[in-house]
Amino acid sequence: MRDILISLRRTVLLLGSILVLQGTWAEESSHTIEELEELEELWRKELSKNYGPKARRGLVRVLWLRASMEQSSLQFEESLDYFRKAHEFTINAEFPPPDLADFLEAFSEALEKVFLFDEAEKILLQSISQRRQAEAAIAETDPSRIEPWVTKKSLTSGDLGGWDKNGDGQLSRDEKEDARAGARKDLSVGEMALGSLYVTTGRYEEAGRIFHALLGQTGEDHDTSSMVHGKLGRYFAVMGSYAKAAGHYEEARRHALSAGYPEQDPIVIDLTGEIGRVLANNGARDHELARAYLEEAITLSRKLNPSWENKSRLSTHSSNLAQLELAAGNNEQARNIFREILDVYRERFGEDSGYLALHYANLGSADRDLGNYEEALASYRRAADLYRASVGTRYRPYVIAENDYLEIRLRSGASTEETAAQTRELTAQALLLFDDIIAFGTERERLNWLRENQLLNLPCSLGNDPSFIANTILRTKARIIDSLLSEQQDSARNPERARLRESFERKQRELDHLRFRYEDEDKVSAARGELTALEASLRNTRAGTSTTTVATTWREIQETLPPHSAFVDYVRYSDLNKPEPGNLSYGALLILPEGEPHWIPLGTDRELAIWLSAMKNRLNYRSYLLSTGKTASPPALRMNAALRRLYDLFWAPVAARMPEGTETVGVSPDARLNFVSFAVLLDEKERFLSEKYRQLVYYASARDLLVEQDRPSLRGGPWSLVAVPEFEAHEGVSDAEKESTDVLSRVVMETIEGLADIPGVRQELNLLRKIMPRHREGSFSINSSEQEVRRLSDSPVVLHLATHAFLLPPADQTTSAELQDFNQAPDHFYRSGLVLTEAKKAHAARARGSPSPLTGTECSSRTRCRICLCTRPVWSPSPPATPGWENPSAVMASLGCAGDSPSLEVLPSSSASGPSRMTAPPPS
Repeated sequence: MRDILISLRRTVLLLGSILVLQGTWAEESSHTIEELEELEELWRKELSKNYGPKARRGLVRVLWLRASMEQSSLQFEESLDYFRKAHEFTINAEFPPPDLADFLEAFSEALEKVFLFDEAEKILLQSISQRRQAEAAIAETDPSRIEPWVTKKSLTSGDLGGWDKNGDGQLSRDEKEDARAGARKDLSVGEMALGSLYVTTGRYEEAGRIFHALLGQTGEDHDTSSMVHGKLGRYFAVMGSYAKAAGHYEEARRHALSAGYPEQDPIVIDLTGEIGRVLANNGARDHELARAYLEEAITLSRKLNPSWENKSRLSTHSSNLAQLELAAGNNEQARNIFREILDVYRERFGEDSGYLALHYANLGSADRDLGNYEEALASYRRAADLYRASVGTRYRPYVIAENDYLEIRLRSGASTEETAAQTRELTAQALLLFDDIIAFGTERERLNWLRENQLLNLPCSLGNDPSFIANTILRTKARIIDSLLSEQQDSARNPERARLRESFERKQRELDHLRFRYEDEDKVSAARGELTALEASLRNTRAGTSTTTVATTWREIQETLPPHSAFVDYVRYSDLNKPEPGNLSYGALLILPEGEPHWIPLGTDRELAIWLSAMKNRLNYRSYLLSTGKTASPPALRMNAALRRLYDLFWAPVAARMPEGTETVGVSPDARLNFVSFAVLLDEKERFLSEKYRQLVYYASARDLLVEQDRPSLRGGPWSLVAVPEFEAHEGVSDAEKESTDVLSRVVMETIEGLADIPGVRQELNLLRKIMPRHREGSFSINSSEQEVRRLSDSPVVLHLATHAFLLPPADQTTSAELQDFNQAPDHFYRSGLVLTEAKKAHAARARGSPSPLTGTECSSRTRCRICLCTRPVWSPSPPATPGWENPSAVMASLGCAGDSPSLEVLPSSSASGPSRMTAPPPS
């Protein structure tokens, strides 16, 4: 059994993919090829005389050994041929279910090695069926009814042994418990193999459900626990959740050592290398630790016997270390390593083997960074072709290789028309994967996937197909919000799922807070284990929930637009026509009631940051003057200059495409553009946009226009007016309390301490009170506290909120080019919130165990409204946004508003009675 388990582990670990080269499911054989050929001939002669089960089992045994011998020599096609011959003789051969399952698992692995995944799945499912039969037979309560094969040890001789300690063909109670545990473990092996196959073929939801379910069944079995954690490590690495992957690989290594494997064992060495690999992918801050793990794996690999298997192991860890050299700018050194490893594999397997795909992709990356675009193109093309032929287009590395190839084509000035056609094909394939991934997993897993899959870079950089860009935006933008809201609605109809979601979110916050406080690693590990168990339960209850796949087109959006209206869909993308870094840019997709859409390139993210900073500085200056009555030196740039420049960069090019007479405009910002209040931008005539247009409506995405709801008028229900004109003074804490407060709380306090009172809020709310409808459920709250907002539970038609908000910078100030795993950086989920009257007590309150400021994640289950009405940018300087959503609905979602798909309106201060949707203007 141990040999089987070792083989299964190796199937996962080598190369971090299923493209592996070693492992055999048959027992070690001392026979030579000549002896096996002679035995095969003898058994065939026996079959010609008596075509009975025993003769067939004997021939299967010989053919199986021969197949294993060919496989160990890396002759995969020849190995499969022997497995197929053996498989023909298993029919009606009266194999005991466990033995037949062993053979079928080995047969399935042989099929995987030549990339016949559909057939491999079919055979593996048959194996699992045999395992379940075995488990069911052992579960019989009457020892006299235990199947005879339970006591058999040998496939060919039928001698009793193994579990049968007494030799009487019966099992004692203890023996039976041992047998049941062994059968369950064998079944887990088959299920893990099936999960690994699903990871390879892009069936990620099924794979995740299998691995999480198995983790809950391992109990105190360190060996099986190690294997399952290793599987989950690979699964989360493919999903882009590298911190989570590293955690599972570390658990796998710990369990392996507890099971008795020494540090020099190949299993432990591979787990050590896998930890280094995923840490290397997790950004620069983990590179030093990643290097230490990889160097240890390389050192230990060199001490193993010089078999091909161990040479391959050494090459794998060396290749992963070369990725770190590439990240460090040692491009030539990395390239030499990649080329050397590629040559070794090419010589061993031939030019057309799928095992070469990964190494071609690595070489392409090195040549790209060296500026050798022609060589990089050739390597990426070869990698993509090999992936497509061996694994298919649903395999994530294929999508990455194909995308890299097309990006290099664009940068090198190749045919735009041909590149555009290939981009459309690739995007269609990538969107199928995106649809699947976005429909399951935790919020953080979806954000990790989205972070690494920028599907709009190529279409927007080409810019020659606005219709294609529009449809791609519709398939991608704000999809995480949609999927999470869909699950919330499902949970509302399923009390058990609602309970699990609440428990999961509570445990996630507990784990995050442990990490903020740098608590003992044992506490963190225990909380992580409980969170994984809850995730497994959630995955199992998710089966059958509604899908979030969308097939909306821009023409459907156009049909919703009334006359004299326009919809502007902004998107941030990396412009591949510009050199890195600094190529992060914005574009707008303009949809009008008639005609084709327009794609409009706009300013860069750097320009936006500069002018937003100027606007923020001026706002802070004016707020200080109004709230204190004191004088201060003004910032160098005036507000008018910032508003005009933002207009020129991000609105004027769009306005130039709008027809005369446009009165109603829907806007869906993206990323940092959410911090721009379009209503107060100044045009060339020094007019606010809110004066130029009758109505500006914000949307999460254009899909919101298709939501059919019977929306009330502004006077059709209660309003809630919440405002905080003045803030309480900061409450001091003792030195001991300061020491016990976590870093995040201290950063929050440093951020909000300087926020002044908001002048004019009382006057604004008094005006709103005059026009708000009389309704018994309406509310009016001045100087609201966190507790009051936490208690909000009704669903007003209009929510008006006037207060400060905070949005902290990332704790480590990482650049946008670095990977940032959301599991590794929970501060992203707590770095935004509302600053209410009690906020300045937060430092002391947190130290004493009381609630902290109201964060975006805490707001997510609060009041829902149908319209969020703002007469000015009340969330300045920045909105309480859940990270990664990055659009105006983030403001509403963090307040729980998005549950009813509301619109967010910015109205001119002279009017507070506009419609809640984009509608045609009234008759003149």
